[in-house]
Amino acid sequence: MSESRSTTRTRRTLLASLAVSAAIAGTLTLSAAPSGAAPRTDALVGTWDLTVSVTTPDGGAAVTTPRFVFAPDHRLSAEGPKDGDGVPAYVAHGFWNEDGRGDIAMYINHNGRPDGAYLGAVQAEHIGHLSHHGTRFSTHAYAFTTQQDGTMQGPISVSAQAVKVSDATSQ
Repeated sequence: MSESRSTTRTRRTLLASLAVSAAIAGTLTLSAAPSGAAPRTDALVGTWDLTVSVTTPDGGAAVTTPRFVFAPDHRLSAEGPKDGDGVPAYVAHGFWNEDGRGDIAMYINHNGRPDGAYLGAVQAEHIGHLSHHGTRFSTHAYAFTTQQDGTMQGPISVSAQAVKVSDATSQ
């Protein structure tokens, strides 16, 4: 009879272990299953401070620190550093896009700074990536300028590092 009790206990222990294992496996399967939610594609929306490095014609680098605002409708605006009277060195406009993996792209145009490395109208397309927390991004771009006399310059290498200031979309 004791052999029978031991077998019964072993079976119960085995069944209990299997039940616990099945419950754990089911929980893991459910937690790994996709939620069905679309990936977030609005992490750029808000106000960002950028540090932009532009390769100069002599191979050096010019640095500027604009503030960008990314609107929910995929438009962007930016202002360059302000002078003593509060007037920005340049005002820029453009468009942006973001995929669910953190890859970003933006097109921007603005007039060059009067004291800048490049004069005339500047156009650039930046490609980059958001940090996994959505609070920083970096991009690389090639810019082209159209001078007042109609001549073109470019491609001009541009890189940017950004830090999110707020989720607000007004400057």
